[in-house]
Parts: sequence; structure tokens; C-alpha cells
Amino acid sequence: MSNSGGRRLKQWLVEQIQSAQYSGLQWEDESRTMFRIPWKHAGKQDYNQEIDASIFKAWAVFKGKFKEGDKAEPATWKTRLRCALNKSPDFEEVTERSQLDISEPYKVYRIVPEEEQKNGKSSVMAMAATTNTGDVTDMDCSPVEIEELIKEEESCSIQASPEYWSQGSINAFPPHQDPLPLGTLSSALSQLMISFYYGGKLMHTTMVTHPEGCRICPQQQLGRGALYSSNSMQSVHFPPAELIEFDRQRYVTRKLLGHLERGVLVRANQEGIFIKRLCQSRVFWSGLGNVGSQYGAVPGKIERDAVVKIFDTGRFIQALQLYQEGQISAPDPTVTLCFGEELNDHSSAKNKLILVQITVMQCQHLLETMNMRRSQPYCNNPNLDMSDDLATDQMARIYQDLCSYSGPQRSACYRDNMSITA
Repeated sequence: MSNSGGRRLKQWLVEQIQSAQYSGLQWEDESRTMFRIPWKHAGKQDYNQEIDASIFKAWAVFKGKFKEGDKAEPATWKTRLRCALNKSPDFEEVTERSQLDISEPYKVYRIVPEEEQKNGKSSVMAMAATTNTGDVTDMDCSPVEIEELIKEEESCSIQASPEYWSQGSINAFPPHQDPLPLGTLSSALSQLMISFYYGGKLMHTTMVTHPEGCRICPQQQLGRGALYSSNSMQSVHFPPAELIEFDRQRYVTRKLLGHLERGVLVRANQEGIFIKRLCQSRVFWSGLGNVGSQYGAVPGKIERDAVVKIFDTGRFIQALQLYQEGQISAPDPTVTLCFGEELNDHSSAKNKLILVQITVMQCQHLLETMNMRRSQPYCNNPNLDMSDDLATDQMARIYQDLCSYSGPQRSACYRDNMSITA
């Protein structure tokens, strides 16, 4: 946005109030310095999404975060506008005027005059100063706001998803994703390093070697999932929130972990990394998947029960070849998952409550070998000569296997005449 988020929000919101098209959104006083905004909880029996979430949906549409046909998320819409209001120096909640325990609840906000903002009298101004630019960062919420979102989602009616991927669920994978008889190559590409970060701090790292992948979930088990046992896939647990140093962060993280009970299922093979979200909490990802820009890490959202390819081995190998030729920057063998909060870019990753990074170890090894080649004279290092030959052979085999096993699902390889040279 060219304008600051606060100024744009103020202009937009005043226009919506004056339009009188949103039930309950109205001026609180004749001088139009305060306004009411409807605030009905989604758990109420008489909650009507079309009416009670209309202003929040409109803000999501305005911000480009929702378009018709997308999955409706009224709790997220509400939190998005709440965060924007709380961060903007133009608004201040008037809690003594808000009415949240009536049949048609509402909050009251005051429009803070610019002169008052300049004099530093608004308590909101101090909050906005922490954002450096004063811009409203979408969904960059405080722990309190995240906790409110969790409460909102708790009471929303959410249809229970299958608590296992039965044979039928596994068949949701495209047929060519079944492990191929490639021996050690297929086995190597299924090895993943999983790292957990709480508030930007590394808490735990573990290796996944099971050919059927793993389930990432909190330590507490549901007690009715034999197909989640180590016989079918590896169990990987989130570190306990008790390891977090700060009380408030520990409390909110524990609440969020409560909504990750079913976890996510992760499976890797020569095609790439695939994930299936079972948990109630939203999950966002960023990595070299099969959508978006050609070789960059593209953020996305994992819908519930959907199988998503979050890392594409073939694209990584092709990107590595271009990196070797000096045409692009080094491709990333790591995928980032963010639980409960939207993941826009890595610059704000340190502020996220729960991040999980998944690294394909074989791809990491190939990248390290390539970096050694680029940093040292090839002809003067016989050991590098040998490792380079091995890495080149591995890259060629992976690429050849991907192309030869295209089947009806893959119309063509990424570069038909691609050659990987030493």
C-alpha cells in the first residue's frame, strides 16, 4: 500500500459507517467522534454470518484477503479488523461504552484527532509506534488478540475431520506419489529434518526416517488412532510449552497447542513433500512448492483435510542447476510451516508463536556440495572432485527418475533437454 494502513483504514471505515449498509455499524454520538461496530460472538445461537460478519468480511475483501468462492472464515475476518483497529493511531476503544453482554453486542471506538496524536495523548499512539512505520501490518496480532481468535474458533461449529488417513485417505495422493522402487535414492529423499521454533527461538530438532512419513502433533494423544502409531508412520511431537521462558508467551502457546491436537501428516519421497492438515488451527506454509513464482518460496494456506505439495524435488533440482550456472540465487531445501498465524514473509518469522521448518536432507546435501564447488577451485581439490561427481550423479538420477515416471499426471518435464554437467 502506498498509504499508511491506519490512514487508509480510517477513510475506509468512515465510508462504511456513512453508507448505512451494515447492520449495527453506526455513529455513537451526534458529533461523529465515536461509532459502534457489531461484535456478536460466532458461538451465539442466533449468529448470522451474512449479517453479523458482514463488516469484517468487507474489510477482508478490501484488503485482498478474501474473494467470493474462498472458504469463509468469520473468526479470522473479525480478528483481522480487530488487529487493524488496535494498531491504528486513529482509533481508541471506549470500553465503558461497549456493550458485549446484550442480544446485539457492539464495541465503541473513538476517532482520535490528529492533533491529539501529535501531542502523544493517545494511548494507541504508543502502541502504533512499535510498528516502526505506523502501518497496520495485517494479522500481526498481540498474544491477547491471538487468544481471542482461539476462543472465537473454539465456539465455531467445525465439522470433525477423519482422525486418520485410512487407505482411502492415502489414495487421495496422486498415484505417482507412491514410493518408487529406487532403493537408496527413494529412501534418502524421504529423510527430513524437522525443527521447532517458539517465538523465533529454536526449541527442538528431530530427524524423520520412516518411509511413510510422520505425524506432527502435541504430546497428548487422542487414544483412538492406531493408524497414527509408529507402525504406520513416525510420531513427532511439538515441544511442551513449559520450555518457554516468558509467562505470557508460554500461556498463549499452550492454548494454541490445544488446537493442534490432531496435528498434520507429512510424507516425503522422490516427488517432494506432501502435507495433510487435520488440526483445527489454521496452518500456513512457505516453500518451493508447485505454485506461484518459478523458483522462489511462495506462501500459501493449507486447507483442512487437503493434501498439499509444499516442496517439489524436480523444481529444486532444476533451480540448483540454474544456481550452478549463476542465473538465480540458491534454492531453499527447507519449507516453513506457521501454526495459527498468517505467514507473509520470513522477516516477521521471529514474532510467530509456533514455526516448524522441514528440510529435505538429501537436497540440503546437494546444495552444500554445490556451494563448495562455487567457493573453491574445482581442479585443485581432489576430494571435492569426487563429491561433485557423486552429487552430479545423484542430481541426474533424481531428475531422470522424475521425468521417466511422469505418467498421465505430468505432461512434460521442466526442461526436456536439461543436462547436468560436472
